[in-house]
Amino acid sequence: MNFMPRRESTAGSMMPEVSGREALRNLLFFALAIGIFYYISRYLGIEGLREKVGAAGAFAPLLVVLLKATTIVVVPLGGTPLYPLAGVLFGFWKGLAITLTGDAIGAAAAFYISRFFGRKLLRYLMAGSHADTVEKLIGRMSDAKNFIRARLFFAGFPELFAYAAGLTNVSFVLFLPVHILVHAVPAGIFVVFGDALVTGNFWLAMGVSIVISVLTFAGIAWFHADLKRSA
Repeated sequence: MNFMPRRESTAGSMMPEVSGREALRNLLFFALAIGIFYYISRYLGIEGLREKVGAAGAFAPLLVVLLKATTIVVVPLGGTPLYPLAGVLFGFWKGLAITLTGDAIGAAAAFYISRFFGRKLLRYLMAGSHADTVEKLIGRMSDAKNFIRARLFFAGFPELFAYAAGLTNVSFVLFLPVHILVHAVPAGIFVVFGDALVTGNFWLAMGVSIVISVLTFAGIAWFHADLKRSA
């Protein structure tokens, strides 16, 4: 099955260009969000907090689903803090289900936006460097095997992958299951981090932090090694 005959011919970096200032800002935002979640849960008590969330009925989970979907469609928003937030508010399993639902809706929207409207809308929904990355990523989805490999390499950039997939001939039936199954791993790690943080399981939270770091650096190393092999 050939999705797109175009291939990337150079080993230039396909990762989004992130300035030191932007990386620091994202890190501080994530740390601030985690700190706020932690102190709110400690002030109200984790059971009290979750009781209040439960009393809100369907509103709270629907809001998280909507926010998560929006962060996929509008790339610069960034939705990473929503995963530990879901762990804080709903616990692991429910939090994971809610965030993955939002991810699936957002990914489907991004896929069809690029499928129907092409490249002309991408510059309005993401930074220029991200749009350039999408262009380069398209060339690495030449068949089912490379499509899955590209998804693994871009596990940390689900929104860019969704937009890129929509610009290829890959079917939605293949795209969404592969996309969500791969994404469930990092999403689950962040959700369990939030849950462990407020339930007092310090060592689990530390272990999850280490796993996140290892997977991140391993993925980057694997990606660049593959680029060198294909150069």
